Amino acid sequence: MAELLIKVAWSAIRHPRGYWQDVFEEMAFTIKRSWLSISLALFGFLLALTVPSMTWVQLAGVGELYGPLLLMHSVRTFTVWVATLLVAGVIGAAITAELGSRKVREELDAMQVMGIDPIRVLVVPRIVSVTLVTTLLSVPAALITLLSCQFGAQVIGGIDRASFYQFVWLTLSPVELLAMVFNCLLAGALIGTVCCYKGLTAAGGAMGLGRAVNQAVVIAFVSLFVMQLGYNAVVLGLFPDLGAFK
Repeated sequence: MAELLIKVAWSAIRHPRGYWQDVFEEMAFTIKRSWLSISLALFGFLLALTVPSMTWVQLAGVGELYGPLLLMHSVRTFTVWVATLLVAGVIGAAITAELGSRKVREELDAMQVMGIDPIRVLVVPRIVSVTLVTTLLSVPAALITLLSCQFGAQVIGGIDRASFYQFVWLTLSPVELLAMVFNCLLAGALIGTVCCYKGLTAAGGAMGLGRAVNQAVVIAFVSLFVMQLGYNAVVLGLFPDLGAFK
């Protein structure tokens, strides 16, 4: 998988023309299929976290910290986690199925015989599009996170809107938002690489293709979880003030 990612990066950087039309088409297809599910999942998941978290901060007597506490950790972890998991489950599975079906039908071998590079024609646009879409989705995902946390704070905790946003703007820094966007970029590249690799190596007919799709989604989920642990550890190590309340 690492070797595939290096080949894709080298091809995309060395010859940065000729694949952007396919990238934009893939991006449009991806956004149409995933924007609604990502929005509903983010709002519902974060709203479900509101009840126990609001109860905990009220029992601790620090209800005014609810906004920055939940929002900061949500932007750092839950927002990226939910958004990227949905992209992996919806778009990643589709990419693996498409490339895997081409592999099973020996279309990739036929392309190589004709002198066409499957990596350049099929893999580069998909990995680039998934990476860009995941990065772009980080902005509306952060807005949905903000609205869901504010809704939960006002309805369940009785915290007015002014008090909520006052502590939010004091706590949430531009570095935190940039780290979230870059996190989504890395997650998109990871999803695209894993799913394309499993599609290119699919074998065994229809059953093998089904196993490749399942393996791609599972590997992407586990890889995203491991990457989140390492990435957040590095970011907090470089910027220790991100975890402090102001």
